[in-house]
Order: sequence, then structure tokens, then C-alpha cells
Amino acid sequence: MSFTQSNVEMELIENKLKSPKSVWFIVGDELCERFNYYGLRTILVLYLKTVLNYSDDYSTMIYHGFIFLSYFMPIFGAVLADSYWGKYKTIMRLSIVYVIGNFILTAASMAYNFTLDSQRLIAIVGLVLIAIGTGGIKPCVCSFGGDQFQLPEQQTELTKFFNRFVTSVYIGSLISTFISPELRNSTQCFGRDTCFPLAFGVLSLLMTIAIAVFFFGKHLYVKRKPENHVIFKTIGCVFYSLRKKCTRSSTDKAHWLDHSSNKYSEIEVTDTKAAMEVLYTYIAYPVFWALYEQQGSRWTLQAMLMDGKIDSIDWEIKPDQMQTIHPLCALLLIFSFNSILFPFLAKFGIRRPLQKLIFSYSMAVVAFLLAAIVQYKIFGESTVIPSDESQLNIYNGFDCDVHVKSSLPDNRTIGPLDFVNFKYMPVWEENIMNITLKFDNSCRSYTNYDKLEASVIVSKGRSISYFLTPTVNKEAILHRVDRYDYLSKPKNGHPSLRVIISDDVKINESLSLEITGKKSEIPYNISSFTNGNIKHIAIGSYNLTRGKEVISSNIVLMPATIYTLVIRNNSNNLESKLYATDKGNYLHMLWQIPQYMCMILADVIFIATTIEFTFTEAPPRIKSFISACYLFTQSIGNLLVVVISALSFHRQVDEYLFFSGLMLADTLLLVYLSSNYNYKDFKQQVINDNENKTKTNEIQLN
Repeated sequence: MSFTQSNVEMELIENKLKSPKSVWFIVGDELCERFNYYGLRTILVLYLKTVLNYSDDYSTMIYHGFIFLSYFMPIFGAVLADSYWGKYKTIMRLSIVYVIGNFILTAASMAYNFTLDSQRLIAIVGLVLIAIGTGGIKPCVCSFGGDQFQLPEQQTELTKFFNRFVTSVYIGSLISTFISPELRNSTQCFGRDTCFPLAFGVLSLLMTIAIAVFFFGKHLYVKRKPENHVIFKTIGCVFYSLRKKCTRSSTDKAHWLDHSSNKYSEIEVTDTKAAMEVLYTYIAYPVFWALYEQQGSRWTLQAMLMDGKIDSIDWEIKPDQMQTIHPLCALLLIFSFNSILFPFLAKFGIRRPLQKLIFSYSMAVVAFLLAAIVQYKIFGESTVIPSDESQLNIYNGFDCDVHVKSSLPDNRTIGPLDFVNFKYMPVWEENIMNITLKFDNSCRSYTNYDKLEASVIVSKGRSISYFLTPTVNKEAILHRVDRYDYLSKPKNGHPSLRVIISDDVKINESLSLEITGKKSEIPYNISSFTNGNIKHIAIGSYNLTRGKEVISSNIVLMPATIYTLVIRNNSNNLESKLYATDKGNYLHMLWQIPQYMCMILADVIFIATTIEFTFTEAPPRIKSFISACYLFTQSIGNLLVVVISALSFHRQVDEYLFFSGLMLADTLLLVYLSSNYNYKDFKQQVINDNENKTKTNEIQLN
């Protein structure tokens, strides 16, 4: 045996025993990049809503539009890596675009002196660059790590690398989903109670570190040359076959892709056939992604309507921090795959990949049913007035009892600063009723305290309010509050508030509602609520103030509740009373755990199964193309959320139920696709580098 041959054998033995040092730079790069990406996603929807002042629907659309682009770009990243630049250059160049986008987004969050439209434009530019960067490198990083191994000698080391890579993804997302909300919430900056610039700045720093870590391993990497347009050949084979099939009347081919056999090699046609079978199953993937991605948008907005306080440790869960549950539980489930989870499913006959996906989809259906239940409990029930019934509310702005008599036998007494509700069955659509109001002797200082004759209107299917108020001339009058009472709760679940002020209160007095504990929040000017106009304001505790004087403190407004605040003058001192109707519920955020657990179980099974399915069922030479198509399904799922959000369901609970039903239909579609699928068994191919070495070690993660 020659000396050279002995060295080769020793190198092979070493490769079997040792993992390439270069992969640690790739794992470190992925850890920092995933920290950046998931941290950004965690706080993005709240930045769009609370700083850029987008509505819930627009915030959701922009959030999912960003993710759509992030998962659309992998197709171009795969083309650049496999056919032009190679993986290393693609990762480096697009990572630079990525970090530039991060710094632009950070700058947008600091530009408080700019107009709101300018801030929005700068932020959108930053998000687009981030999406191009993260999407472009997505199909490259893990497969580039796989290129560092010599197969089949280092198959065991390759498996260990995949495990480390997956772990780095979940560790990065776990830390960032917890830390990012703390960073934005724990500090005040630029005159606000939150500090998004700090959170975005730290994420930008992590992406800069990711680039530096990846660059430091430059001289250790094995860099494969780009392949000979394998993706274009696969796509070309499909379109060429379709064109030939449509232009030829003869159908003597066993498979429609056989029409391309005169232009493409036998292996290219065979691989394309196998690829198309896998892609057929991908039809059912986008709906799952549509549900999965809403953890960072709709579920976070739902958490904003919930209580996160944990009194025992004097700490509050932030709405976007609930997403930390996902990577934490996902890590625990990953470690139990082979020992607990999959053996448990096997007992029920769930063994094949598509069977596992059907179970995963079922869990997603349940998750959104639970989200709908939580949303329904938050909103509570709303008043529905029968079409043949009318309701009349009378508010008493006096400091004495007032007795109400009408043509109907339902005579009532209204206490000081109180109200009563009457229900009638009117004959016409709108009816005029005469009522008599008689005051107690304690109100004798008013000129017509003994008796006030008044006419009120009642309308079928409507509620109308009247306010009994003194005037500056010491006269009692009864006037109508707005046209009709507002009985519809806003989709975002904010409290609805109207303010009724006595006529003897000076209109020019500087009355305002100031939220407690948040100095940067602009007070609500009471003048904007005049004439009973309904305003949707933030959940919280408020003080009613006149200048610097606090008239009433601790006015607590709960989610999905309709409030009426009555303000009156009592011996030159203002008094107020808050009435609540159609009350919502301030549930604790931990009520979201069941829906999260179902979605986490669905996601972990889905990710693990689709990785296995794509890896084993895709032809080895076009795995990068199949992987890019897999990521594209996530892009389509986010586009689906954008479209449905644009339709703007009147109630969020209806939207959750719609998605749950859509997921159920998608599950039935997958059942049909799985019944017609034939599993394949590809043998590992080892092809010379000069003949475009096959890579069977590619894997895609979210």
C-alpha cells in the first residue's frame, strides 16, 4: 500500500469520526439570524398597530404580506445559489441586504419627528429588504452546512449537524420571543412608554453578528460550484410537456410528462414525474400555514384584550410574549418524537407521513375553534332588540328621585345620577309617546320640579336614550342623546364610550380622560364625545380631569364593553358616574394556552413530517427545487390571510370559525390526496462533482 493511499484512508477514517469545524460557524450564524427574524416577527404587529397607527386589519395584512415575501424569495435564492452565485456568495450578499433592512426599520422607529406617512414608508422599505434577505438565504444555509460533509462516510455526523441546526433555530426563536417584548416594553424612549428602537436595534446587532460569524469560517468551508440550471430544467420539462400535450392530438404517451422525452433526458423526465407527485400534496399546505402564522398577528391582537398580570411574582406577560410558548414546547416535543409522540400515534394506526399530516391538520382545526371560543368569551353577549320591540333609556342628571309616568302601566322611579330602561311594543315603526316626570321635593329649586311634560320617540328594533338635565337657568329639560343607541361592538374589542354632560356644565371647560400609568398617552378630550358620539378607546384605567383637577379616578374600561359616562354639576362641583352595558370579559392570557398547545402539536408534527416526506420522496438531484416549492406554500398561506383580512369579517370570532372550517375542508382534501399517493424509495446516488454531485442532505426549516 502506497503512502498516498494510506493518507487517503486515514482521511476517510477521520471524516467518519469528526464533524467539520466549519459547521459550527453555520450553526452560530443560524442561531443569530433566527433570533433576529423571530424577534422581529414577535413585536412587528404591535409596532404597526401602536406606533404606526394601522388598524387591526391593516396591521394583520402588512404582517402577513411581510411573511409572504419572506417565503416567496426562497425560489429566487435557490436559483441564485444553485445556478449562479453558489450558496456561500448568496448567503453573504443577501445577508448584507438583510442587515441593511434591519437598520432602516430601526431608523423608522426612531423617526418621531417625521410625519406618520414618512415613518410608514421608511418602515415598509426596511421590511421589504429584510424579507428579500431572509427569504433569499432560507433555502441555502442548512444545505450549505450539509455540503461540508463527505457522504456516505459522514452520514452520522450529518445527522448530528441537522439536530444541532434544528436546535439552534428553536433556541434562537425561544430567546428572542421572550426578550424582544421585554426590550420594547421595559424602557421609555423618544417620548413614548415603549421603546421599539431598542428592540429593533438589538435585533439588528444580532444580524450583524450573524454575518461576522459566518464570514469568520470562510476559509474552512467546502464550496460547491453552482449546478447546471437544474431548477430551470425541471420547470422547463413541465412547461414543454404541457405545450406538447396541448398542441398534439395524439395521447399515446403513458404520462403527460413523457411528451418531453425528445428534449430532456430520461432521468430528468423521471425525476420531474416524482417531483410533481410530491407537489400535488403541497396543494394542501398553504391553508395550514395560514393558520400557523396567525399566532404572531391575530392571536397577539387577541392577547391585547386580555390580562397578563401574574400577581404572585409581580410580573406581567406581554401580549406578544405569549408566542414564547411555541418554541419552548416545540423543543420539548422534538426530544420526545421517537420515544413518546410517534409511538403513541402509531398505536392508533398513524404511521405514514401523510397520516401524521392529517392528524396535524386536525389539531389546527381544534386550535382555531378554541381561539374562537376565547374570542367569544372576551366579547360576551350583545344586546339584540327584536324587530317588533323598542327600548327607551332615561338618564337622570339630578340629585333627586324622578318618577316617570307614561301611557303604559310601566311607571318607574329613577334615582339620582341613575338610569332606567323601558321596553315597549310600538304599533308603528316610530311612535311618539307622552311621559310625565315628577321630581322629589329635594329638587324644588328648579322652576318646573313639580311636573315636566315631555314627548319621546320609540322605534321598532332600536334603543333610544334621553337625558334629564338642568340648564344654567335652573330649568329641567329632557333631550335626546344622539339618534339611536350604539349596540355594535368594534371588531378590535376596544371599549366603546359615550359621554353625556349636563347642560349647566360650561362647554368650554377643559375636561379630559387621562389613562393612568402612561405619561406619553395623549388624553382624550371630552369635547370629542359631545352629543353622545361613541368613541372606541384603549383598555385601561382612566382619570377624569378638569385642567389639573382630578374629578373622578380609577375609571376602568374593560374590553368589548359599551360605556356611558354621565357628568353633572352639583353645587359647582362636578360629579360623574359610569354605566356599562353589553359587558365583555377581561380574561387572563393563560386562557390562550390550550389553543397554543394544539397549534404547537400541529406545527411540530407538520414540520418534522414534511421534512421527512420532502427528503425521502423528492428526487435527490432536485431537492433544492422541491424545498423552494415547500417554502412557497408558506408564502401562499400568508397571502391567503392577507386576502381574508381584506374581506374584513364584521366579528373576529366569525373569522376564526371561517379559518377552522377552511382547515377542516383542507384536511379532507389531504385525506383524498393521501389515498391516491404512492410512496417512493429513492436510492442514495453518489455522482462525481464534475457531473453535478447530488445532494441528499438538504433540509428546510421555518
